[in-house]
Amino acid sequence: RYRRADDDAPAPAPAPRRRVRAYYMAVPPFLYASICRALRAGGLRSPDGATTDRFVLEKPFGRDLESCRELCAELGALVREDEAYRIDHYLGKELVMNLLVLRFANTVVEAVWSRRHVARVEVCCLETVDTRGRGGYFDAYGIIRDVMQNHLAQVMALVAMEQPLSLEARDVKREKVKVLRAVRPLDATRDLIVGQYDGYLDDPTVSNKQSVTETFAAARLYVDNPRWAGVPFLLTAGKALSEKLVEVRVVFRRVAGGGRGGAGA
Repeated sequence: RYRRADDDAPAPAPAPRRRVRAYYMAVPPFLYASICRALRAGGLRSPDGATTDRFVLEKPFGRDLESCRELCAELGALVREDEAYRIDHYLGKELVMNLLVLRFANTVVEAVWSRRHVARVEVCCLETVDTRGRGGYFDAYGIIRDVMQNHLAQVMALVAMEQPLSLEARDVKREKVKVLRAVRPLDATRDLIVGQYDGYLDDPTVSNKQSVTETFAAARLYVDNPRWAGVPFLLTAGKALSEKLVEVRVVFRRVAGGGRGGAGA
C-alpha cells in the first residue's frame, strides 16, 4: 500500500543510534579485574543502557585451571557474561580462517580427513625473534601457556572437529570442545620436549636468572575418538629459532602396495 506524503511535513526524527564501546585488554590477565574495577569506579561503564559495553580479553586466561576459575569469579562480579569476549587473536589469521572452508566446503577433502588416510597432523609456530623486551611477561608463562595451549590447540581443534550445525560461534565452539575433551592426557615423560634458547637469561627483563621457563616445546597429542584414534597431532612452538614458520601440515598415509616408487606421505 502507498500513502501520500506531505512535502511540507517535517521528516521523522531518526531513531537514536545505540553505541557500542569496546575495551580491548591486550594485557597480562592479572590486570583484567583491576582495569574493569577502575572503569566502573571512573564512571566509564554505561548504567543507563545507552551504550553497550564490550570487554575483549586476550589470552592467556590465567596460568592454570585454578587461576582461570578465580579470574572468572572475579570478573563475574564486574562484567556480565554477555559483555565479555575471551578471544584468541590467532583465529583471525587467514590461514586459520580458511580451515573451515577447506574442511567443510570440499567433499573430496572431507572424504579422506580421518585416521584411515591421515598418518599424522603437524601444527607449528616457529619464530626467529627472541623474548627481549617482554621477558618479564614471558617468564611468568612460557611458550606452552603463551602459544601452545591456546593458539596451536585452537588450530588443532579446527582441524580435528566434526562439522558444526552452523558457523555460528555457539555451534563451532561446541564441536571444538568435543575434540578437546577427547584429547588423551599428555604423558610428559614420553610425549613432550621442552627447551630454552641460549642467552634467554641474559635478557635484562628476565629477573629470575635461574629461570627454567621453556622457550621451545614440542608435544604429541592423541584424539581418542572414532575419526582420529591413533593419529598423532604434533604441536611445536618456539622462540629464537633458525626459521620463521607457521604451518598446518596434514601428512597422508602411503598408498598400499606402492613400494618405493609409490606416492609418499
